[in-house]
Formats: sequence, C-alpha cells, structure tokens
Amino acid sequence: MGNDRIGRWDMASELAQQIRRQMEAGGFNQKSLARAAGLNETAVRDILIGKSRHPRHDTVQKLAAALGCSLVDLIEPRGAPAAVERFAEGLVFVPTYEVAAAAGEGIIIDGEHATGRLAFRHDWLRSVTAAKPEDLAVISVRGDSMYPTLADGDTILVDLTQRTPARDGVYIVRFGEFVLVKRLHIDPVRRQVTISCDNENYPPLAPVDPADVDVAGRVIWVGRRI
Repeated sequence: MGNDRIGRWDMASELAQQIRRQMEAGGFNQKSLARAAGLNETAVRDILIGKSRHPRHDTVQKLAAALGCSLVDLIEPRGAPAAVERFAEGLVFVPTYEVAAAAGEGIIIDGEHATGRLAFRHDWLRSVTAAKPEDLAVISVRGDSMYPTLADGDTILVDLTQRTPARDGVYIVRFGEFVLVKRLHIDPVRRQVTISCDNENYPPLAPVDPADVDVAGRVIWVGRRI
C-alpha cells in the first residue's frame, strides 16, 4: 500500500459504508467528523457519497484516527464491528453541540442540537465530575476575552449540573440570548459574584447577586489544537 493513495481500494461504496458504520457508532455526522479529522468537509462528503474513488492514504488514516479505529477497520469490512467494541470499552461518549460560548462579544444561540459525540476515558471522567454523560456538553469557544486560559476555537467540556456557583471557576453564563464563558469570583461574605475575563483588556463587571447570574454549567476541561 503506497503512502500517497490507497492503491488496491477501488470499492468506494464499501469504504463509505464502513466509515458510516463507524460514524454511527461514534455519534459523528459529516461536519463533526471533518472537524475531528482536520479535513475539509467537502473531502469527507465526496468519500461518503462515493465520488472520491481513490482517496489519499493519509486522508483515510486521519478519518480512522478521528473515528477511533484502525485503517484496516475501514478497508476490511469484516473488521469493523470488533473494532467498535474495542474502541467503546472503557470509554464514555459525551454529546457535542453547535452552540459556541463566546469569550468576547457574545454569540446568539442558533440551535442547540447535538452534532456528534466525543469520547473520554471513563475513569478519567469520573475523577473530574460525578455528572452523567447526558449532563455534560462539549462546545467550542469564540473570542479572546478568556485568553490565555481559553483561546478562540478551543473545545471545552461543561458540567451542566453545576449551575450554582459555589466556588471560583470558569462557567458558562447566559445573558438573554447570549451564552458567554467567564470567570466567576465568589464572595460568600458579601454574597456577591464578580464576572470577569482572564484577558486584561476586558474589565470585570460590577459585583452582582448570585441569584441574578444564570449559570448554565462549569467548564471542567479544555482541548486545543496546537
């Protein structure tokens, strides 16, 4: 098998079928798979509809890595079910959403439907939160107001059960139609919450009553592309 193209694979529909099977097992759609693999969505679409009959070897490798399987699992149909079982063992799948938490000017929520799932090790996830997978959400960050803690384009894991800010931390806060990611400083003596940014160019807001802060969840993990 060459390094530039998959020379012996000319059954585009079979390849597409195996990719779709892995996508279904991992909770991916076309857009989320392209993002996870670092590929153009058009390239993924062409493979899925059989238009790309001789995809590049490295392209299929990237798809396999994003799907959590091996290259053989995609080009050998009989290997796919076993691969899914091996991959799923010991993992927890958390839903991903199109909603982006703004770390800047704010972004209007335009549909909170799940677009896929991201896998985390069960033992690691239990070490950071007691929440069930359905009470967690993976979303992206927009803007630079939380830099350097969070950068534009970062992926964050949010615990949706932590809606009462009992301690300092980074939270998802709702302001009307806007969803913002901000740092909350809790003053239990004065019963006040200060909403601030980690970027020095953004001044903190005046302290407010905790009851006036609509918290959607607490950020417990961040992922970033280097």
